[in-house]
Amino acid sequence: MKKPRPARRRSKTHNLVYAVLFFIVGVIGVLVPVMPQVPFFVMSALFLSLVFPKVRRTLRRWRLKYPKLDASYKKWRSRGRRKRQEAIRQGRQGSTLKS
Repeated sequence: MKKPRPARRRSKTHNLVYAVLFFIVGVIGVLVPVMPQVPFFVMSALFLSLVFPKVRRTLRRWRLKYPKLDASYKKWRSRGRRKRQEAIRQGRQGSTLKS
């Protein structure tokens, strides 16, 4: 029976590339009126917070300053976490059924 490989973390370089990519797409969203830009700038900030501690601290302060948005963020994170855990459980159950 094969052991599942542990998930590898993205390197800081990958996170920085994603942040720059989302920022560029956000700028394109500002120039093209049909395309939304806010989600791309938010994603860029989140990826930058994984690379730079100062950005992470600034985002934490911002979350404390706006508790309603912080509650929405926590709800979004917990929903995503539940989906990932459910997918992992289903994957494990599927592997035990096949054996």
